[in-house]
Amino acid sequence: MSPGRLNLLVFVAIILLISVNGAAFTYRLWGPALNQYATDFWKAHTLQPAVKAGDRTISECLGVSDFYSVHLTTYFLPDSDESAGGATDDLSKYDEYCDRVPGTGKVIFSVTLMEKEARNESVALSFYQVQSDGGLKEINAIPAGPRTSGFVTLDASVAHKGKYLLKLAFGEAKNAEDTIEMPIFVGQ
Repeated sequence: MSPGRLNLLVFVAIILLISVNGAAFTYRLWGPALNQYATDFWKAHTLQPAVKAGDRTISECLGVSDFYSVHLTTYFLPDSDESAGGATDDLSKYDEYCDRVPGTGKVIFSVTLMEKEARNESVALSFYQVQSDGGLKEINAIPAGPRTSGFVTLDASVAHKGKYLLKLAFGEAKNAEDTIEMPIFVGQ
């Protein structure tokens, strides 16, 4: 082996040793950020979005307007094992969903008013089926009134798969900022 080649190998080994030691001693500075980036990248590119509310973060079940925000939890009681996507057990009636319901049956919408100021205002809740021509057919509604508990619940039966709309109206709902519309997808 020539002396020039030996010097090059020693030089590369020294640089590698310094780099590894430098990385090891400064890991606490750059390691957590790199781990968080890798975790976020993994979740964003490999995991499928959850269907049930209990599997989601709070922001995925939020409905917002310029002035108001609400959190939606949907409970689903299938009308048959087929519409539930398979055999159901007694615990499946306690499953929570957001805006996607697996099939036809009874749905119970529980809406939490996030702002305390909104609880003293008049709040109305309506549930519509979106027709093929874009029109809305009202299925059930709760008249406007103050919701001091911070919760509004509405139950309805969905007999057909398709797109539905849950609409909250705050106060007199004169402006678009006073309403929150949340699309609900059944069996899709």
